[in-house]
Amino acid sequence: MRGKKTSAITAIALTVFLAGCGAPSATTNAPSASPAATGATNASTATPAAKKVTITAQGFKPDQKEKNDQLDQRIARFKAKNPNVEFKKDDWQYNPLEIGIKMASNSAPTEYTTYATEGKVLVDKKWVADITDSMNAWEHSKDMNDLLSKPFVVNGKTYGVPIDGYVMTITLNKKLFKEKGVDLPPMDWTWDDLLAAARKINDPAKGIAGFIPMGKGPEEGWNWTNFLYAAGGDVQKLDGGKVVGIFNSDAGLKALEFYKKLKDENLIPQNWALGYGDALSAFSQGRGAMVMCGSGNAADAAINEGGISKEDMVVYPMPALTKGGKHTGVLGGNYRVINPKSDKDQQTVAFKWITDEYFTDDFLNSTKKEIEDRKTKNRVYIPQPINYWKDSSDFGKKYTDLLAKYDNVFKYDPQLLSLWDGKPEAQYEAQKYYTEMANVIQKVFTTKDVDLKKALTDASNKVQTEVFDKVKVE
Repeated sequence: MRGKKTSAITAIALTVFLAGCGAPSATTNAPSASPAATGATNASTATPAAKKVTITAQGFKPDQKEKNDQLDQRIARFKAKNPNVEFKKDDWQYNPLEIGIKMASNSAPTEYTTYATEGKVLVDKKWVADITDSMNAWEHSKDMNDLLSKPFVVNGKTYGVPIDGYVMTITLNKKLFKEKGVDLPPMDWTWDDLLAAARKINDPAKGIAGFIPMGKGPEEGWNWTNFLYAAGGDVQKLDGGKVVGIFNSDAGLKALEFYKKLKDENLIPQNWALGYGDALSAFSQGRGAMVMCGSGNAADAAINEGGISKEDMVVYPMPALTKGGKHTGVLGGNYRVINPKSDKDQQTVAFKWITDEYFTDDFLNSTKKEIEDRKTKNRVYIPQPINYWKDSSDFGKKYTDLLAKYDNVFKYDPQLLSLWDGKPEAQYEAQKYYTEMANVIQKVFTTKDVDLKKALTDASNKVQTEVFDKVKVE
């Protein structure tokens, strides 16, 4: 569900990443002075001109004028520091069903943006360059967030640079817990803890649900997949170039049984057919104690749209199946990668281009402006809980210090970041898989004596024959 992960901070981060705001950092090395400027007259002592290198950068469709303007500005800033580099632009946007053709025809850009789901398949197919040496030589290599980098680190080698990301979480309304005199569950919680909390808060007579799952559209299957992952399951695997569904498993059955308990015990809204926005709206109106989503979107909606105090919001990791288990949630995000068919000089320049405006003051200044703009409107700033940098890095500390200066910034519990574990979405046809699982979950919510095993088997067979079998892995 790539479209559901963007929060305000993500949009800001991406804008800054593409555009920046101002002159290059003062720490940037200026181009060497020319012999004429230094008074040198001996040609043999002059520094040789840098080798000209041309790369093709991923651009945007012609109708996306603002993004293209921002890209042009960023290219101009880069060329001012690297006059030996020339740029071409390609508006092709990554598609897992097209990348094989692009590589076979050698028509892919020098660098392009892809998704967290694609790491292993792109590496296995040798469609991304190994950038380990460039990453290790980069001054900020040790500052990158390990969890967010994870999808593109394969067998100890690095193949991609994260732009942004999310791990699915569950947001709790502390106010409803207080009103019921119920203690919050431990942050290191389990499925049973979630059920116990939902039972205590649940109040159908007042229209308050213990837990709000998304129950309409592909987001319903997206939500459920978190419990599949937490139970140790997966969606699919590659077998001899064929995509094989593996969600019809013991883990899948446990996840369906959990959903059946939610419905059988009437712990979900009476009108459970809620899409993404509907679920967050219900939560922001105080009609549910807990809701699942990526990033801080649920807290943002509840605080800035629902008027709930930021002190009454807390974000938890996905619950583990059993105590001590992993708090695994769907990990999504965007990554910049390099075409392995480009030559070594192009790859070196492409890495420099990708990372050129990381760890700059531009992002901090933009964040400061957004926080202050929100404060004038009596709104709270909801930062991303996960970023491309480590919170412990110098840049991370600057970011944390900036947030600490303002009283209209939402704060995450430090335990969240130490507990959560991210697992990427399915690589192939995830949306169609989500849609079919939504049909299964709706059957669970509407049919009293539904045969869970049969429903899961039927869905698996349908997705396999109608979707996965038709995927051509180039």
